[in-house]
Amino acid sequence: MATARDGKLEIRPLTARHVDDVKTVMRGTWGSSCWDLFPRYTAAQQRELGITVGAPGTAEAKRREVLAKLARRRKNSAGLVAYRGAEPIGFVSLGPRHDFSVVEKSRATPPVDDVAVWVIPCITVRRGHRGEGVAVAMIRAAVDYAGKRSAPAVEAYVRAGRKRVHDDFAFFGTKAMFAKAGFRVVRGVLPGLRKGSVPRVTMRREIRKRAAPAGRPGVAAARRSGQAPTAGNARPPRSPGREGSGPAQRTAARGASPARAR
Repeated sequence: MATARDGKLEIRPLTARHVDDVKTVMRGTWGSSCWDLFPRYTAAQQRELGITVGAPGTAEAKRREVLAKLARRRKNSAGLVAYRGAEPIGFVSLGPRHDFSVVEKSRATPPVDDVAVWVIPCITVRRGHRGEGVAVAMIRAAVDYAGKRSAPAVEAYVRAGRKRVHDDFAFFGTKAMFAKAGFRVVRGVLPGLRKGSVPRVTMRREIRKRAAPAGRPGVAAARRSGQAPTAGNARPPRSPGREGSGPAQRTAARGASPARAR
């Protein structure tokens, strides 16, 4: 089931059957040995899971196994895949912040507050499909997906500054990219980071909840004024000096026709 469409672009949650679509998106990029799993696990956890070491092909098999398990979860998948037709061309990693051990432990990305945010730690678009708005469409689809699962907000920790980096190393995303998707900066670059750390700013998009259904007409107003609310099918009291409802008035009322909306 598609979560978003943008012309011929279709974006849908990753499923266990389509884990190799992530491999296709990552092929030839920084993520070919990661599959967006590294933000989820510390170096020690990665070694324990076997997703980085082992005989040729072993680590890839383990990555496939771990990612498929994440995709089978009932509450939320590991991310969303973008397709043009049947061809996978992009992947955005997504989930509650506590799903990502590295994000949780990093001095560069501590919590801003106590809001139970979801995060987008990585986003990748295949070569040949970049510069077409795919990344922004995936971010918007990620926000929609998170909102339907009761996330109050979505955060990203993007590269600070305007220095140009190779596309393969822009997997954090950029300020311009997330701004187009409705995110705003909620925290600047943190001081005191270790040498070599990537300076980042924190961007967030709040997710508006649907308003509760309104009560019967007059109830809210009555509560504000301290009066007892009138029952929904009760007639309001007749005002002093109001004309009666004799036969002539009833006949006129039946003959009246409501104005049509233009």
